[in-house]
Amino acid sequence: MKQLPPETVQLLSSSQVITSVVNVVKELMENSLDAGASSIDVKLENHGLDRIEVRDNGLGIKAADTSVMGMRHFTSKICSHEDLERLETYGFRGEALGSICAVAEVTVITKTEEDDISTKYTLNFTGEVVAKKPSHLGQGKHQSRTVVVMETGTGVCVLIT
Repeated sequence: MKQLPPETVQLLSSSQVITSVVNVVKELMENSLDAGASSIDVKLENHGLDRIEVRDNGLGIKAADTSVMGMRHFTSKICSHEDLERLETYGFRGEALGSICAVAEVTVITKTEEDDISTKYTLNFTGEVVAKKPSHLGQGKHQSRTVVVMETGTGVCVLIT
């Protein structure tokens, strides 16, 4: 017998969480709802086989949390197993973004009320932030049909590779 490489282990365990386009959308929408979003916009290219984009007007991701937002088993929802008895959120395991990163290219654009501008983060296959830059998205109050612009919130773009 041979031990599997870490990349293979991650891909196999990700397939237990991310099994379809519907599952990716469900996980990202649950993140949006947990962030207090009252508006969620989902865009699919080629039925989600090429691109999945989810945008919301939730609270956004705090700058202090962005370095671990895609890392597996990092969560803002629970601190110990006792918290499982008092869950009031959809997601709590810290699996969604990390699992999606293992099977697709992931970009997160987020802005909190405290932020002056939104920031775009590119995540690698392990969920690490590999690029960070200011973004023009999320800089206003108006919505249009093609681009949803929110005061605060998070947009996640998943490119299927």
